[in-house]
This record gives sequence, structure tokens and C-alpha cells, in this order.
Amino acid sequence: MKGTARSFSTESEAVKFDIAVPFETHLCDSPELSSLATKEELLEYHKVMYGMRRMEISCDQEYKAKNIRGFCHLYDGQEAVAVGTQAALTNDDDWITTYRCHGTALVRGSTYQEIFEEQFGFEGGVVRGKGGSMHMYNKKTNFYGGAAIVG
Repeated sequence: MKGTARSFSTESEAVKFDIAVPFETHLCDSPELSSLATKEELLEYHKVMYGMRRMEISCDQEYKAKNIRGFCHLYDGQEAVAVGTQAALTNDDDWITTYRCHGTALVRGSTYQEIFEEQFGFEGGVVRGKGGSMHMYNKKTNFYGGAAIVG
């Protein structure tokens, strides 16, 4: 295969993805059974998920080195949940999550720096270092953090 190049569209044309299984709903409308995405959108989703995974691997290492105190509920393996949900929402929509909220905080506008500072208990964290791993918050983007109630 030497000398051949994989061909990608250079235009920003959208591709349609069909959802094969219909949704069962109760007292509400069913969501659309197809979705459109451009190459640029898909590459951005991948970039965010990759960065999120690297962030979580670093958090895991820092937690094991005892630099992150308290609990550290990692989000690795769930990157597509936050990215996919954010793709369907806007920052005008409210979002409350459970205690695994690093990925959600990232897609709702927090920076890697703020997330790490929060976990290390530093003043520059998402909630000034007081929430740790489970309680991140961003009022500007209507992200109301992780609830620590589990089960």
C-alpha cells in the first residue's frame, strides 16, 4: 500500500447517522432517530475525549501518589457520555450529574487547570479547592455539579 493516501473529504459536509432501535418514551416525545455531524465536529469530539482520558490517567497517578486527598472518582471509560450529551445540549440547558463529574466539568467549560487545582485543593480550582473530586460546579454554563449521594 506504499504511496496510497487515505481519502477524506476536505469539505465540511455533514454525515447522517441513523439510530436503528426506536426509543420507548412515557408522556414525552421520542428523540430524533438520526443525527448529523461534520468531520470537524467528529474530530473535535475525539480530541476532547482523548484529552479527558489523559486527564483521568494523570488524576489516577496523582491519587495513587497521595497528592490528591480524599476520594477520586475517575471518569475514564465514560468520555463519550459527557461529549455526546454536551453535543445534544447547549450551555443554556441545566446539567446536574453524579459524583463522577470531571468529564462533565470539562465539556461544560472548566479548564484542565481548574479541574486539577480543584482536586489538589488549590484556590484556583473550580470551586476554590473546596469540592475536590466530587463537587465541581460552573454557574456560567449551568453545570450544577456532582451530587455525592450514590445508591
